[in-house]
Parts: sequence; C-alpha cells; structure tokens
Amino acid sequence: MVEKIFTESPYAIPSSEREVKDFIKEMPNSPGVYRFLDKSKSPLYIGKAKFLNKRLASYFRTSSRPKKINNLIEEASFIELSLTNTELESLLYEQYLIKNFKPKFNVQFKDDKGYPWIKVETHNAFPSAKSFLGKKQHDGKFFGPFPNSYAVRDALKLIQKTFKLRNCSDTYFKNRSRPCLQYEIGRCSAPCVGLISQEEYRNEVRGADLLLSGRSEDLIEEFYDMMDDFASKRQYEKAAVYRDRISALRDIQRAQSIAGFKKNRDAIYLSTSKGKTKIGVSSVNGGWVTGHKNFFPEGGIEEDETLESFISRHYFSKKYCPSILVVGQKLANKNLIEKALSKFHERKISIVTRPTKKDKGLLEICKTNTEFTLKKDKTDPNIDYKLDALTKELKIKKIETIESYDISHHSGDHALAGCVVYGQSGKAKNLYRTYNISKQNSGNDIGSMLELIERRFTGDKNKIPSLIIIDGGRVHLTQVQKKMKEMGFSPSNIISISKGIRRKASFDSIHLPGGESKIVKEGSVVHNFIQEIRDETHRYAISLQKSKSVKSSLSSSIDKLYGVGDSRKKLLLRYFGSLEQIKRASIDDLSEVSGIGRMTAESIYKQLHK
Repeated sequence: MVEKIFTESPYAIPSSEREVKDFIKEMPNSPGVYRFLDKSKSPLYIGKAKFLNKRLASYFRTSSRPKKINNLIEEASFIELSLTNTELESLLYEQYLIKNFKPKFNVQFKDDKGYPWIKVETHNAFPSAKSFLGKKQHDGKFFGPFPNSYAVRDALKLIQKTFKLRNCSDTYFKNRSRPCLQYEIGRCSAPCVGLISQEEYRNEVRGADLLLSGRSEDLIEEFYDMMDDFASKRQYEKAAVYRDRISALRDIQRAQSIAGFKKNRDAIYLSTSKGKTKIGVSSVNGGWVTGHKNFFPEGGIEEDETLESFISRHYFSKKYCPSILVVGQKLANKNLIEKALSKFHERKISIVTRPTKKDKGLLEICKTNTEFTLKKDKTDPNIDYKLDALTKELKIKKIETIESYDISHHSGDHALAGCVVYGQSGKAKNLYRTYNISKQNSGNDIGSMLELIERRFTGDKNKIPSLIIIDGGRVHLTQVQKKMKEMGFSPSNIISISKGIRRKASFDSIHLPGGESKIVKEGSVVHNFIQEIRDETHRYAISLQKSKSVKSSLSSSIDKLYGVGDSRKKLLLRYFGSLEQIKRASIDDLSEVSGIGRMTAESIYKQLHK
C-alpha cells in the first residue's frame, strides 16, 4: 500500500469546555502529526501521535496542567493536522517538520561548543600536530572532538612518541639550526634540520591519521608488512622500530575498555544535576572512542521523552548514523524509532537498551565524560536562591557582587591577599585578584588586611561591591570597618567569619556589622553560602601563596647561578623537572641538556656543590 499524508485545514483553538468536547469529537482516531500555530499560522509546537484524538485531548485537561503547556495554549491560535497511514510515517514526518521550522516550544538540542581538537596543519611540507580549541576550520585536518584537554594531551603524547610529529610553530620550525629538546626526548624526528625526508615524514603523518581516525587495525597491518619487509632485507634496526610500535598499540588497545567492537556505535547518556540536563554521545569507530560530544536541551515542553526526542532529532538530522545505538535504559517507542531510523538511513539501525558487559563499559565512558562537563559548568543553578536568602538575612536592598578577602603566608614570609568575587551567576573567576603584601605587614593578619583594603579601594570608588566578607574575627571586622570609614565609604555591608573550637566548620561564627555574632546554623542556606565563599577564598589564597613560595625557593638557588639566563633555566627545569633533580645531576647529565655545553655544565655543577 502506498503511504500518503493528508493535511487538514487548521482548526481554531477551542476556548470553552463545550468547544473542547466538540473539538475532540472531531479529531480522528488515527496516527498523524499535529501543529500548534500562532496568529500568523507559524508553528509553535509540532508533535506526533498514534491516536491524534487522545493526544490532543491531553492538552486541554486543565487540572494539574504543566506551566509550559499553559503557555503554549495561551500563545496558540490554531491547530493543524497531517494524517498518516502509519505511526512510523508520522515520526518521520514530525522530524522533517521540526528540522525545517524549529518551533519555539519544541526542544532544540544544541551542541555544547568549545571542545578541544587535535589539528594537523596539512598545508605545510612537514605538518605539525597541535591541540586546538573551538570550531573546526578549513585549514588543516581535525580529529576529535575530545571530551577535555587532558584527553587531547594524552592523544598528542601518544602520536608524538609513536610517529614523532612536530608540535612547534612555523616560525620556530624555520629558524632552527639544530634539533630541539623534543628531539632529545624522542618526541620529534627533527624535520627542521633535515633528519627525516619529506616522504618519510608524510608516511608518519598518515600513520597518525589512521590512528586518530579509529583505524588502528589497518595501521597495525601496515606496521606488520613494513616490519616483515625490513626484516627480509636484514634491516633489523628498522624492523625493530615497527615491532615496538605494534607492541605499543596493542598495549593501548588492551587498556581501552571499548576496544574490539566489530561494528561502529554511539553510546548515549542523559545526565541531570541540579536542574541541568545534558546528553552525551561517545562515538566508537574501528574499536576506538574517536570523539565525545555533549548536547543540552533548550526550551520545549517535552519532559518525559527527552532521550527519545534527542535520538529522533539528532539522527534524523545527520547523514550518518551508526548501526548500533547504546542507551542502557528502556525507551517507550524503541521499536518505532528503530524502524524509522532504519528507513531514513536505508539500513538496519538497532537500539540497545540492555547492554552487554562491553557495552556497559562504553556507557560508563560516556557517563564519565558527560558528567565531567556538567560538573565543570561554572554557573551555579541555585545562585538566585542563595543571593535572595542572603539579601533578606542581611537586610540589603540588592546584592549584585560579593567580594571576599583572605590573607595567606608561610611563617610570616611570602604573604599575599586573595580576593574572590561572586556575581549573579556564582563564581566570577575572571574578576579574582591577588595582592602581594609588603614586608612590614607580612605575618600581621590585621595589618595585611588593612593594606589590602587601602590598595583595593583607593581611587576605585565606583566599584564598591554590594557585600564584603573577610576571613577573621570581630577585631578584624572592627578594624576594616574603621578603615573603610576613614576612606569615605560606608562600613555597613561588611561581615566577617571566623573559625570556632577545633576549627570545625560547625562551630564557625559570623560577625555582623552592628556588633552581633551568630554561631553557624546547620542547614541554613545563608550560613552555608557564607562558608562556601570563605572556603573558596581560602583555597584561592593558599594555592597562590604556595605557588609563590615554590617560585621563590627555586629562584633563590637557580637565579643566582652565573651564566644561566632565563632560557637555560627553563631548559634545565624542563629537562630535570625540579631544582632537586638539577642538584643531583652529574656534569655529564647536565651536558645532555640541549643548549648546555660542557663548560657551562661544569660551572653549574661547581656552583651547586660549593
């Protein structure tokens, strides 16, 4: 039987209870697509149903109707129907219409941009392989996207150790007269000084391409052929290179829980945390996880079918769909979606809702990557509630920004002050500041805090925060209030928080501007929020102070070395990893560092072992 679509003329939205009953009676008891239209007859929402009359009736039940449905009914003026012969056809037609019209009330799954990639700059005679953040461009070949920068770093480390591709800039490459440190540590073949031919280098680039594209088995087969070929010619050293590469790739495959799939597949995981939803898709190609992407739903009135909506929307809008989709949870319309996708892509598509042990491993990878980006999201979903509670508790008209200050030092040395800023979206890390404290106040917490206040607000009267929180007791607060008053500012919106008995958070005290002090109340949104800000300030200040101490201890020894400038210092630290390792190095060890000659090595050794 030939399938057809019949489109009815638009119906006016019924308003009274009687009109609703008559309207539902007219609706057909058959599959089809329905569209809520606005006054200009543009689609507001598009849906499909196996039984149109039952589905449409659900929109006009006023008892406990969701707010989103109420908004849709208020904005809609017409309903238009398209009848189909089968439910399968209604699903296909629904996705076609949504893709073309992108209605306001349909969920739109947007790609969570900003993924890192590996970029191979193919326009060069000797292409470089580097990390790249953002959307793909036209110049070069891109591999990924990777879920995070750590994954890119590991992948780059792998291809540089295996194929020795360069990662330097073109300017650096053109101006080399001898191999750099990357060559010394076995991560570059030094094409800059002609230690490898263009043809040989291009073969290495092709090998990296195969590996990053998920075609590891093809690559290993090539390595076997080349190993056998060199061995037959008694070029055993070259054969050993490919033997070692095969061994390394086999180790990597064993370490991957998703290696060994015969068919390509996508694992799909829906994660919800603190009111935010993201859907992650991890793609397997040739037995490798070749990329992970996250999508987030925007708008829409669908609530219970988010995963089904995503699968339908995502794979109907793409030219390619893998033969297997692993979801690991029940889908009400699984069979229907499978049939629709198979018909759309003209080949069998299967949805796995009961994953095997291997598929569970893939889903776990997808879950980890999805939740990683969800936790990394900088926006605090509860910030409005926290700010509102804080405003009421402190009787402040409006809180737009909060600044919190803490002093950190090491036995009175290397003192600095950290300033943490919270705004309407939570932490505003781009506004965090650091202040080095003078030697005269180093070790004096109150003196350091007053120095911070003076430096922070001198000549900056237009940027006074709505609330200031300082880490300290009643004395600290009183002194800061006095200082602010001397500088011509109101001291009313300043509070402090101090540690209590045994420095336990449950014994913390909050000191208010009017002289009142409160013990932190367990479960209080306001008190917990103040503690959260104090802890973030302390973390920020102490991490910077430790970094400053480390740099100072390094500079105290290595900066005094005669004949060692900034460039050589960086080479030494990069090669040995720490000052302690440099001190342990022999003259021969020091001479191994690129840029450090024998005479310089002897000089460094003598100065470090006086």
